[in-house]
Amino acid sequence: MSSFKLNAESRTTFGSNAVKKMRRDKMIPAQIYGQGKPNLHIAITVGDAERAIQSKEPLYEITVGSEKRTVLVKEVQRDPIKGSLQHIDFYEVAMDRPVDTRVALVLTGEGERESDGGIVNLVMRELAISCLPNQIPESIVVDVSKLALGDTLLVKDLEIPEGITVNHDPEEVVVTVNAPRAAAEAAEPAEEAEEAAPEGAPEAAEQAADGEA
Repeated sequence: MSSFKLNAESRTTFGSNAVKKMRRDKMIPAQIYGQGKPNLHIAITVGDAERAIQSKEPLYEITVGSEKRTVLVKEVQRDPIKGSLQHIDFYEVAMDRPVDTRVALVLTGEGERESDGGIVNLVMRELAISCLPNQIPESIVVDVSKLALGDTLLVKDLEIPEGITVNHDPEEVVVTVNAPRAAAEAAEPAEEAEEAAPEGAPEAAEQAADGEA
């Protein structure tokens, strides 16, 4: 299995001032932990980190000096307002030991369904699994081509590649096919709230805002 290659620098300075300087230099802090080793604190360029996160590779190979580590992304921290990367936690894996991770579920076959007006709703977007690192799939395909209006697809109905254990209740719902009316009814409360709003409310809000300004 291929892995996304990343180069990193070892971090020796810490604290808020050091982190601010790193971010000015277009670097972000990160750490690698796991396999009973001491945590390795590293710095990665923002561009490389963003490309790694957006890639479909389930594994990452990080080179720090002459050392290489095979890892999974465990946690990504972003600025809640700007959305910029703040920190990444990587978990080092052993290729001969199963790991717990999550993979995306991807719908297919929507265009092949019968024209019954049903709306396909993907209830579960990720699947928790256990397997060897080299067996982690990029995603698991959910085929809805044979689902009809009112049908439900459960975890036990998914086609799971060999060697992968699913860490969910087999009866957990993955996909439903709902009538359009159900979607319309969900939107009615919002429409009713708009109709109930008193006339002039937007103008009053604008006047209040002008007064504050």
